[in-house]
Amino acid sequence: MGWNHEDWWPCWIGLFLFTLVSVSVRHGIHAAHFAPWSANPFESLAGKNNLALLVLAPLQGLLVFLALWSVNASHWRRFYKGFLVIYSLAFLGKWLAAQKNIKSASLGDSIWAILFGAVLRNVMAGAPLPDGRSKPLPAWLKVAQQTELYIAISLVLLCIDIAVLKPLAPRALFVSWIDTPTLFVLVALVGTSWLRIDLQTSMIMSGATFICGSSAAIALSASLGAGNKSDLPIAIISVFTIPSIIALPYIAKAVGISAKVAGAWFGGCVDSTGAVIAAAAIYGDSGNVAVETSAVVKMVQNVLIGPISVGVAAVWTQREERRMRVLHSSLQDETLRSKTDFKPVPYRTLLWSRFPKFVLGFVLTAILFNTVVPAQDRAQVNTFSFMVGEWFSTMSFVSIGLGLQFHELRREARMLLKLTTLYALAQLVDIMSTFGLAYIAFEMF
Repeated sequence: MGWNHEDWWPCWIGLFLFTLVSVSVRHGIHAAHFAPWSANPFESLAGKNNLALLVLAPLQGLLVFLALWSVNASHWRRFYKGFLVIYSLAFLGKWLAAQKNIKSASLGDSIWAILFGAVLRNVMAGAPLPDGRSKPLPAWLKVAQQTELYIAISLVLLCIDIAVLKPLAPRALFVSWIDTPTLFVLVALVGTSWLRIDLQTSMIMSGATFICGSSAAIALSASLGAGNKSDLPIAIISVFTIPSIIALPYIAKAVGISAKVAGAWFGGCVDSTGAVIAAAAIYGDSGNVAVETSAVVKMVQNVLIGPISVGVAAVWTQREERRMRVLHSSLQDETLRSKTDFKPVPYRTLLWSRFPKFVLGFVLTAILFNTVVPAQDRAQVNTFSFMVGEWFSTMSFVSIGLGLQFHELRREARMLLKLTTLYALAQLVDIMSTFGLAYIAFEMF
């Protein structure tokens, strides 16, 4: 729980902002929002409530800056430049999404934020380098591309009522813990046996699809000691998650799926946490039921990152130990033998290091919301806190867009085709199985 550990900063920032929001509501300060506009975009800024954005923007930037400074992130001194760009694109995305025709088409700020980020990324990349890679983002922008930090803060700020969470938790477990571990193993084996993908990359691709996108990919890569083998799966997920974000909410609306089933469906089968919230926001029910349900299901699923990472590490460690023993026994020189000793990381340590700490922040916020905040203030605190969290979400979507490097996807065409095939198969199975589980959990019981 150290000051200089990045895993805990979403909790500290989220809890601080939650406290600030609660105090603000007690003093009559309300959430700022973009009013709907038709022809004149400046109509959206009417009203003094929007003046709160002038305070919110530098406050958010300062808190993230403190987090990066405390963990000594690369180029943290230049963060403010990148933050201004990302916040500006998020601002434009929200502003555009407030247009009445666009709003009626459910084209939310998340879609525009991803699009703006992707356009900026590929314009800045220019022509590919001689080895086929894209030019890296400038350091001042890269340090502000904190996708996981932004989305984790937004989730800590979700003030879910215990009365809502209590009935949701068992159902969320049913939706996200029944098929996820099984399908993760089966699809990884399909990738190695049928598509001839190496086991490490296949496991990373499968885990990223079934658990939590880039977070799971990075965690599994670390558990497997796979180096940069997570790069291509993350790139594929970043591109192909967008159709799911857009298509699934419209399918749910067209078929007449209820908000709870739709939220559980998105939470269980959309790849990353940010994409889940985006899909639920596009679905757009009046009471944010889909957002709350999707967030709970995804958070319960996120918890699997720890146990699955530990399980993968345990299996992989045993495999490496056997290989190292064979190598060790074949060496005659005692000095060489000592250099080949294999010392695995303690399993409990690995489990705790992989556990998503923002889940604890989310739980603590829910407890404070239901015990400390007066009952008459809870509706306004919920609205205000959700608004602040949405700004972090939108900045995470801009960051997702900044990660879409189209030149990178051309560099390894053969592996790209194999991984895309594996992803499509896994995603199709996940969509179908999760819908069945979500329907059983939220409609039949």
